[in-house]
Amino acid sequence: MAQQGFVPLAPGVLTVIRPDASADDLILRGDLLEVTVGQQDKAWTPQRAAANTTFVEQSRNRTYLPDVWCLEFAFKSPRLLEVDVPTTELKMRRKQIWYLLYRVRNAGARRAVAGGDGTPEQPFEKLEMPVRFVPHFVLESLDPVIDADGIARYRAYLDRLVPTAIAAIRREEKVPADQRLFDSASMTGADMAPGETRWGVAIWEDVDPRIDFFSIYVRGLTNAMHWRRRADADIRGTDPPAAHMEQALESLRLDFYRSRSGGRGEGTELSVGYAGMFERIVIGSRLIEAAGRPVEANSLPVDAIQDLGLTWPDLLDPEGADAAGSLLPLETVLTKLAALPKGEDRGKIFRDLCGDVGLKGFSDLLAAASGDVPPDRDARRREALAAMKLTPEDVRQRPLVSLATIVRGLESAPTHDLRVARERAIFGAEGRWIERFAQDVAAARCLAAMEDCGLEATRISQADARAAFAMLQVAVDAEKNPDTRGQLLQGLLGPRGPLVYAAAAAVHEGIDHTWVFRYETDSVGL
Repeated sequence: MAQQGFVPLAPGVLTVIRPDASADDLILRGDLLEVTVGQQDKAWTPQRAAANTTFVEQSRNRTYLPDVWCLEFAFKSPRLLEVDVPTTELKMRRKQIWYLLYRVRNAGARRAVAGGDGTPEQPFEKLEMPVRFVPHFVLESLDPVIDADGIARYRAYLDRLVPTAIAAIRREEKVPADQRLFDSASMTGADMAPGETRWGVAIWEDVDPRIDFFSIYVRGLTNAMHWRRRADADIRGTDPPAAHMEQALESLRLDFYRSRSGGRGEGTELSVGYAGMFERIVIGSRLIEAAGRPVEANSLPVDAIQDLGLTWPDLLDPEGADAAGSLLPLETVLTKLAALPKGEDRGKIFRDLCGDVGLKGFSDLLAAASGDVPPDRDARRREALAAMKLTPEDVRQRPLVSLATIVRGLESAPTHDLRVARERAIFGAEGRWIERFAQDVAAARCLAAMEDCGLEATRISQADARAAFAMLQVAVDAEKNPDTRGQLLQGLLGPRGPLVYAAAAAVHEGIDHTWVFRYETDSVGL
């Protein structure tokens, strides 16, 4: 039955997701790191009492029993709409927005029974309490999109406040004027009473129209929280509690895909996907792209790797690399090129690796780092190179060794923004070739790993994404050693290959959502 004031919806139009009822959020355990690590010198073994009664041991595996609430969330599939929005020139401009119409209901909270563990034998008790919903919607592409510089990057968009779009969405969805439609700001204005229902809308602007596969992460539907130690934590006993922990609220992940019945720019139908669907498509698409790269770039990547005396495991990303991968495999290639004996045709090997366009890009990159430039640009370039103990003259005299040093210096930048700033200071606009060459090396590694496990690049290039994934499954399942299998998946798919493959291989069609914990330091994309 439709809520009063709304046009009745046909069955299946509104997808309803019940509150997460898992028990693992009700009973949390963790160490007080400021004691167990920061004051480890106070650890001792008592002679007349149990070992777990000391100050340090009592700080281990502490139990926390929070009251956990979770809203019921229902939604219609996202849609695209043309609306008028104001510009900085105080004019209205027609543009396309993406939006998600949704409904939330305060379904109450849960509390673990004292001494229980949330199981049917030791259940939790239900609570009714007001809840403040602070929505946070992020739309993320699951596959990288090529930018203006020819570099594949992931896209992520935070929902925006577009007041002028609300009226247009009301008309499109036939929402009556007396029914309030909340945006992400007004939704936070007051608590939701037990059992209260609200309708809201999340809006995104300037979404790349080439995105076909994407997820929407909804945070704020629950106060369920997990935490972990920061990777760079230097814990001292005098630090305040939780100073070295990072927290993550549980988020709801919804997967969607865009159907295109015509050309690349057509198609406004956004459909619900099932868990694992995108992972399969993304994996298959990556294999197809790598398999077709030699023809597209006029290159011979596998031959280039062999001519350098390398194997694909030599080009794996280091542990901890994000989804985009590391620059260190590129440094390995440049170092090997520089070490080749006199008489070897380095240019031919690099062309085999990166193609004709890549060879020209290499020349442009060297010219940008060592050629004549305006004085202000030269000053910035020299300052950035000096931090790596180089000069433009060094780059001119020893180009391959210098570029390898620069690549390592870029990789060591503590943040991506700083890495990009260094890249631009040294190379200017030509810095885009660094990312391009890194992708060429990753594609070469993938092709060599394909050849090693019996995947035929020609068959992969002629298949669709799901068929390519099916061929990969046969090859991966044939490898019984789990360590070798994990290394193969990293060679084929990058640093997160084993995780992405596990999600794809374990798919159960019909599961259209999942609850996840996402930390701010986690990387984007598959």
